[in-house]
Amino acid sequence: MTAFRPTPAAAVFGLCIALGPAMAGFFVYKGILEAKRSDRYVTAKGLVERIEKADRGIWEVGFKISGNNLTELYQKLSHDADIITTFIKKEGFEAKEITVGSPRVVDLHTREYGGSESLPAERYLIESTVSVNSSKVDNLNKLSAQTGQLINQAISISQTNVRFYLDKFNSLRPQLIADATKNAQEVAASFAQTTGSQLGGIRKANQGSITMTSPNSSPNQEYDEGLNSLMKKIRVVSTIEFYLQ
Repeated sequence: MTAFRPTPAAAVFGLCIALGPAMAGFFVYKGILEAKRSDRYVTAKGLVERIEKADRGIWEVGFKISGNNLTELYQKLSHDADIITTFIKKEGFEAKEITVGSPRVVDLHTREYGGSESLPAERYLIESTVSVNSSKVDNLNKLSAQTGQLINQAISISQTNVRFYLDKFNSLRPQLIADATKNAQEVAASFAQTTGSQLGGIRKANQGSITMTSPNSSPNQEYDEGLNSLMKKIRVVSTIEFYLQ
């Protein structure tokens, strides 16, 4: 009977079959280990706040008159608008920055509140506005505090409002987000050092929220948009997840 002698190729094939389960087990273990490592991460919030001065503003003043003769009322309305426009120009504003709104006429006698004895003595009420839109924000801020001078000139002021805007915000935004991201990285690095880990790459990033308020507002004031404030507080919060090694 002839003895079986394996060829070198058969021997190698047999060795692979024998080691196959062990090799597969090794790679499965390594995959599980890598998966566990990938689950180790820390979530950090980065915060940055900056105070910026508005670069544009709108001041609007509403005024009204009442009477029975529409022709005389329109003349009085035009006269009052000229007084307000002159007052604005004296504060350093140009005619192209000033807008006089269309008048709104209300016939008070058409309001049926009761009998004829309840009708007001003056039938017509006319309201209008004058506004100034300008980048001279300091002048606007000063102008908004001088409404009393118009009242002294027999102007019946119905409302006045000033709003300030930060038109350059889009140019500031990239740096603000970068600063918030850097702050989040510093927070995550501090945590990693405390836990004896090393900070890895970014797992997930969320730009988060960007708010603009008045300088003295607290983070809990949700309805403070800072429109009436010359100075603006920009607050950026970014949420970033970092791998831990």
